[in-house]
Amino acid sequence: MRREFKEQFDSTVVAHNSGADVGDPNARPQEVKQVSEGDTVKLKSLGRSAVIKRKLEGDSGYEVEVGSMKMRVGREDIAQILVRVSDSPVQAARARGVSVSLEKESRNTPTEINVIGQNVDDATRAVEKFVDHAFLAGLPRVRIVHGSGMGILRKALRKSLRQHPHVATVAEPPQNEGGGGATVVELKI
Repeated sequence: MRREFKEQFDSTVVAHNSGADVGDPNARPQEVKQVSEGDTVKLKSLGRSAVIKRKLEGDSGYEVEVGSMKMRVGREDIAQILVRVSDSPVQAARARGVSVSLEKESRNTPTEINVIGQNVDDATRAVEKFVDHAFLAGLPRVRIVHGSGMGILRKALRKSLRQHPHVATVAEPPQNEGGGGATVVELKI
């Protein structure tokens, strides 16, 4: 209760000092405004982060997901927005307090990697590192060239990519883009 009171008191003082509540008899400065589906928010009632799944009908609140649990909360239960869905992965990580520094942040990130001739372990490590960098750079898709051969490298890489946390889909491109000798990976946004 102390924490809730302090949060409300602080937000009221800020609204009053900034003039945000002037002329608004229904001013509720402690409420977070502009919440979108996919945003990660902090809940006052649980003190934990949750992901907004959808807005409920009317202005009755939101359906949120906390871990594997789904629940309904009112707008007044949202303490703050931790990560906006519109943020890039780097901005989102930095907003959570994670220190992110890309080695070549200023340069263009390549959209293709060639691992022909490498063994499965080396190729898997190189591809995982490549996918991580591409995800942090905000690329929507990348292409991995592994060659056709006997298909051992292709199968191992595709299996590894399907389990990668940043990968949305893994597909074989059309024949004119490499066919069985390449793999196209759609990254999560």
